[in-house]
Amino acid sequence: GRAGIPSARVGGSAAPREVVFAADGAVEEMVASTWSNALRFLAGAVLGAVLLGSSAGPARADIDDVAIPVNDKGKTTNLTKEQLVRGKRLFLAACSTCHVGGGTRTNQNVALSLEELSGALPARNTVNGLVDYLNAPTSYDGLKDISEVHPSIKSADLFPKMRSMKQQDLYDISSYILYMNFTIPEKWGGGKQYY
Repeated sequence: GRAGIPSARVGGSAAPREVVFAADGAVEEMVASTWSNALRFLAGAVLGAVLLGSSAGPARADIDDVAIPVNDKGKTTNLTKEQLVRGKRLFLAACSTCHVGGGTRTNQNVALSLEELSGALPARNTVNGLVDYLNAPTSYDGLKDISEVHPSIKSADLFPKMRSMKQQDLYDISSYILYMNFTIPEKWGGGKQYY
């Protein structure tokens, strides 16, 4: 027993236990093998560490592994981290007021998803197509000039954020929009259900 306290061995089909009679008269049972307990604890700790280390997260491609379509003739480009960060910063500053998460607050029927960009006339599913739109926007069917209601270089006098935009800025914003379509297509352009 512990510290001069009497004890008795109890047998049976389970692991042998030691019954200890405490000074206050209470009875405590202890598993005979502390190694068994230590091994169980260690196995649980290792399993927990493995599960924590391999927890599922969103699949992310390396930035330079994502081919961004530049034009409708098949030319593509790959972004550097700096270009992606710059495009995101410009998008958040100039576009995200209306286009949170690739949706469109002013017209929920037309978002920035690849499917919807591809359906526009002319198609806006390439960097050049989006840059063209940001220079002089048209309605989804391409028939009407909408520069008075959508920020663009053409209407920079109405939209102050567009006054300082250069063509490279438009290129980076467009590349960011398409990058988001290729890396999180299930969310980008999904609107309120995701953001």
